[in-house]
Amino acid sequence: MLTANPCQLECEWSGTDRAAAGRQVFACAGCGSEWTTAEPWTPAQADGTVPAAVTSARSAAGAGSAGT
Repeated sequence: MLTANPCQLECEWSGTDRAAAGRQVFACAGCGSEWTTAEPWTPAQADGTVPAAVTSARSAAGAGSAGT
């Protein structure tokens, strides 16, 4: 189960050492929410950019680029 918290508008996503269903878990330093490539949305930083590690994970999973 991934953590989902209200956005604090301080988004800073990075990879963690955790995995869920065989997929790397990414976490937001701003609110503590978590994400994997199994989710239909794509996390973005506070400035609107998608972290390179997230883009790489999406590509590796063959998921393409889902909307934020």
